[in-house]
Formats: sequence, C-alpha cells, structure tokens
Amino acid sequence: MATTSYQNTTRGFVKTPHGNIEYRESGNRKLPKLVLLHSSPRSSMDYQNLLAYVDNKFHVIAPTTTGYGDSDRPPYPYETVDEFTQSLEWVLEGLNIEQCSLYGARTGAQIAINFQTRNNDMVKKLILEEPFDYSNDEGRALHKKIHTYYPEKADGSHLLDMWKRAGGEKLSENFKEVTENFMHYLNINSDWKDVKELYWEMGWEGAGPYAICNFNVFKSAQKITCDTLIIHGSESRLKTLHQKYLNTIKNSSGIIVDTSQYKDKLGNPSNISGQFSPHIEPEKWATMITKFINP
Repeated sequence: MATTSYQNTTRGFVKTPHGNIEYRESGNRKLPKLVLLHSSPRSSMDYQNLLAYVDNKFHVIAPTTTGYGDSDRPPYPYETVDEFTQSLEWVLEGLNIEQCSLYGARTGAQIAINFQTRNNDMVKKLILEEPFDYSNDEGRALHKKIHTYYPEKADGSHLLDMWKRAGGEKLSENFKEVTENFMHYLNINSDWKDVKELYWEMGWEGAGPYAICNFNVFKSAQKITCDTLIIHGSESRLKTLHQKYLNTIKNSSGIIVDTSQYKDKLGNPSNISGQFSPHIEPEKWATMITKFINP
C-alpha cells in the first residue's frame, strides 16, 4: 500500500488480486469508520472537498471504483455488481477495516446494498443517496443515453466534448477538480472498442451502469439487516421509489431534501435534475449522516 499527501487527505492505493485501487482518507484512524462510494463514471475525487465536513467525527475512506479514476481496470470487463462488490471487499480488507458505516451514491448505492448483504456484520449503518432501480428497459435506455464513449477525431474536438462533460464550460472556481475529472474521462475513454458491444456502446465508463442495469436491487435490499437511511431530493425523478425502498428495507428511515432551489452559477437548473447533492449543501449532508450514524 503506497500513500501520498493531498492537502489534509491521504491518497493511496491498495493492491488487490485485480489491480491497484485508489482511495482517499481523512480523519483520525481511531474514530469510527465511514466509507464513501461514488457514482459512475466519477471517482473518489468527488469526495475530496467533502471529507473536511465529516473527518472530525469519522475516519473517512473514499475508494475509487475499479476501472475508474486512477484505479486499475480489472483483468477482464466486469459485468455484475457482485464483481464490483468483491473489489470493494478486497480494498477494505487491505486497509484492515473490520467494521464501518457505508455511504453509497447512485451507482455506489447499488454496490453498498450488495456489500451489506454479503457482509452483514461488517456494516454498522447504511446510507443510500438517490437509490433507484435500473434493472428494466427504462433504466437501460436512460444509461445508454447519458453514458458514452468519445471516438477520436483528427481535430481533437472529442477532447473538448470531454472537457465540457467534466464541467469545464461552467463558471467553476475549482478548475483543478475539473481538470482531474477531465483526465479521468480521458483515461476511461481509451480502448473503448474493447467493450463497445458489451457495454451497449457506452465504452469503459459504462461498466458500472451496465452492472446495475442487470442487478435486482430490491431482491438484494430485502436482505439488508442494518439501520438504513434513504436520501432523495424533492425534485428528483428517482424519488418515485423512495417509499418502495422504505417498505423493502427493514429498520429504514428516509429524508426528502428540498432541492427546488438548486441552481448552478449560471442560474440554470442544476445538471443533476433536482437530485440531492452533498456538494451543494455540504453542511446539511454532514449533519444528516452524522446524526444518523451517531444519534
């Protein structure tokens, strides 16, 4: 395991049977463990600026899903949530984490659900941000629409498309983050022909989406044994399944966050379509999860 310093965060890699997996961590290692799982095709960079809001209460670990960010691609294309979950198990084993609370956002929520059912005694509390069910024709069509590869173009315009996708055309104050996200898109876009047909022409970034589109999430959710918090935004279309999650998971509670005022700096509706985002309300996010884990 190798580590490097990044501001107040440790960034390192865990060697697993399927390659080196990137992670970020912050907080005193004697504090309770909190593991944060990002959505696809993002990376643990998503949590870089959020760690400071919770690392006074928790030892926080944010791994990057295998195949994304600076994590290695697996030796063969993953097709199931079980494979991604196995990778996470290797990471936490490598970091000697025996028990933790687990937070999963979107794609990460699906992995978090599966991880809990495979490791009942290991997860103290489970928090799911904007969970949904994509194992249907509608879900598959949605992911095919929003995930794509960028074929190389002689004039380099595919790079500009990726830059825009990383947030570069917005009035961002954090161009370092935009640049790193762009590099992640650039990396994951390489060798897209290897999986063009397998991942419905989404390229390598479609690995996670492909897996959750073939995952019976509610069948798995029925097996969850720990206290669980479900978070949706008031304007999120994913909120339609909020009550179903509460009805399916024993010992669960839910929060609907008012996202009607979410705007980006250009004054347009947020690009997450009314979904709750901890980046917009980090203090509220930190308070919600801290209160739930440590009532």
